[in-house]
Amino acid sequence: MTDLAVLAAGFGAIPLASILLYSFRAWLDAHREVVWGGFAGVIAFLGLSHAMAFVLEGKPFLFAGNDSLGAASFLLTGLALGGLLGWFLFEGPLIRTEPASIVWATAAFIALHSFGDGLVLGRDFVGASSPVVRIDALTVVATVVHRFVEGALLLVSAFAARWSLRASLVLLFVPLVSIPATFVPGWAFDAMGLAGGSAATLALSTFLAATEASVALVLLVRGFLPIASADRGSRWIVSVMIGFIGISVVHFLVE
Repeated sequence: MTDLAVLAAGFGAIPLASILLYSFRAWLDAHREVVWGGFAGVIAFLGLSHAMAFVLEGKPFLFAGNDSLGAASFLLTGLALGGLLGWFLFEGPLIRTEPASIVWATAAFIALHSFGDGLVLGRDFVGASSPVVRIDALTVVATVVHRFVEGALLLVSAFAARWSLRASLVLLFVPLVSIPATFVPGWAFDAMGLAGGSAATLALSTFLAATEASVALVLLVRGFLPIASADRGSRWIVSVMIGFIGISVVHFLVE
């Protein structure tokens, strides 16, 4: 497990480096339509395209592929849970200001996404004599960019809410949930065997991806797109496309 621990720690800690953007918060705020448009594109890919592709890919294998209705109901529950969570964060009674709602919704989205990534990473270390994780310069660079962008997504929302440097740094600990997540497949394997552990890990990963997709949808239409499109013009549309295509290319290199 030493190799997994090293990879998990490195993967989880990368978003902390995005705190460097704190020095550029004035510039980010001055170019809000471009910045928020770009991150809207990132959310659209990570939370909608990527997460739902994972859901559709995993569905045929849920419940050993013998209960399509049960699998659909299971995933519908995940989608509904994500929608309720998103609604609560934006419309619930606990968070009173719009900027703070965006921060917490972004944190929920990144937590779900990071935990799911951790599960996928940990699954590659279970049941094989040697890990199937590909490590080369291109993959490492793409992974660093991927995780740095996730940290930046948190910071941009924190800057808009006028959070302090200390509070913004604490927020960047959210992606660290990927570290314990990498060990879940191994624990499931030890408790239930290879077949049972693999099935349980797949079910958890797919359910969380469905939940993530709904949270991302609410965050996108209720948080990032309205801010990106607040100013007149079409630059924000171009930024959305750049963000979407850019993070897509990063994933082409990683996966």
